Amino acid sequence: MAEEAAQKPGSTRALVALLAFVLGFATVPHRVMERDAARWFDGDPAKADLLAEGVARWTASPGELAPATFATGSSRFDGEWLFATFMMSAMGFGQVAAERTGAARDESLARMERCLDALFEPGVRVFEDRAWGDDALASLDAAPGSAEDRGHVAYLGYAGLALSLHRTLRPSSRFVAREEAIARALERRIEASPTGFVETYPGEVYPVDNTAALAALALHARATREPPSNALGRGLAAVSRSGVDPATGLLVQAVTVDDAAPRDVPRASGTALAAYFLSFADEATSRALFRALEEHQFRTVLGFGGMMEYPPGRRSARGDVDSGPVFLGFGVSASGFALGASRVHGDRETFTALYATAQLFGAPLEEDGTLTYATGGPLGDAILFAMLTAPRARRPS
Repeated sequence: MAEEAAQKPGSTRALVALLAFVLGFATVPHRVMERDAARWFDGDPAKADLLAEGVARWTASPGELAPATFATGSSRFDGEWLFATFMMSAMGFGQVAAERTGAARDESLARMERCLDALFEPGVRVFEDRAWGDDALASLDAAPGSAEDRGHVAYLGYAGLALSLHRTLRPSSRFVAREEAIARALERRIEASPTGFVETYPGEVYPVDNTAALAALALHARATREPPSNALGRGLAAVSRSGVDPATGLLVQAVTVDDAAPRDVPRASGTALAAYFLSFADEATSRALFRALEEHQFRTVLGFGGMMEYPPGRRSARGDVDSGPVFLGFGVSASGFALGASRVHGDRETFTALYATAQLFGAPLEEDGTLTYATGGPLGDAILFAMLTAPRARRPS
């Protein structure tokens, strides 16, 4: 009640914002903003190349990006965003490489490898090391089952996913030993966990971060032609059993360490990102999450599409580092990640509506053979690059 009362003095400002929002939608036809959606959905190389050039400019000289670039007000979140910029860029370059041959493939792989190198720079991973009080990479050498052989699932899961994707494309490379070590550590920690979930930070468990680790294990098995590990099955079972809200089918944002009880409501941002990650690991679970988004969270206004961050009856006007800005209930991160999920699952209509919104509010700029989105900065470009090039889900044979 106190929260509601505190919001009432801003009701006039909210009305003005609403009018401006509707006016923007009404004066810029959605068909103008969606005109290139089909080219992205169908995988036009020319479109991917433009955005790849823009992302390559951000990531070609890793020393030019630093946590302070992002200025979230939190050193941890600044570090997370820097790390995510290189990780999502690596995914985009890898996904493009998978569709190319010859010199074009080699160029995308070289760009991917620059991003992989950046992920292991001390300045890029310091945010995570500070939270744990030790080094995620050093923990790979911990004795199996020891106190040090635990956690770090976000850093190891996200980095491991990018590395495993690279290994599917280039089975023999200087990254293989590290990819192997990360995969084995993730397997051990999932198996040792009482819930099947591994901590992101001490005492903090986020199912979406675990889905990145599961995607890494699935791609590792594909790259090495080994049977999927028991840990992959256990982790997927944990997601289905404790990570999915039974009322909505959306992914719960956070759960407890000891028994995986919900610590936060289900959210569209985590659900959409998990649907993208799990497309590499388990098509059925990924599709179920995407369908839950479409059923409960997807809205259109004058042809422009977006995902509501919070489920019906549990909405909040407030955003956070996961959701990005939340405007009139629509989540920026959720809508961006859902672009990838909709392409993965072949939903042209949803993809097109989401793409129109990204074009309207992303402020795309084509210049000198590059495409960048002015309002998103390096992280926004990296995320859109990964989502717009997301591969179609692999169907069971």
